[in-house]
Amino acid sequence: MVLSRVLDLISSMTVSSVSERKSDYSKKNSTNTCYQIDQQVKLMDLQAEVDLLLLKLQQLKQEKDVCTHEQSC
Repeated sequence: MVLSRVLDLISSMTVSSVSERKSDYSKKNSTNTCYQIDQQVKLMDLQAEVDLLLLKLQQLKQEKDVCTHEQSC
């Protein structure tokens, strides 16, 4: 009796597809889309700025090493 009820419940259940879940997710987050894109752009800008600063730091270290080496020779 219990087993048959469980089997009936299982057979009546449906598994949502990936596209259905993505659609639900998109609907829930559609209001945040512009905000998320804006934040991604800001993040990329900051990453580029950090990369530039790291390159400048490496250049300054190399210049310092060259000056130190020339003075010691």
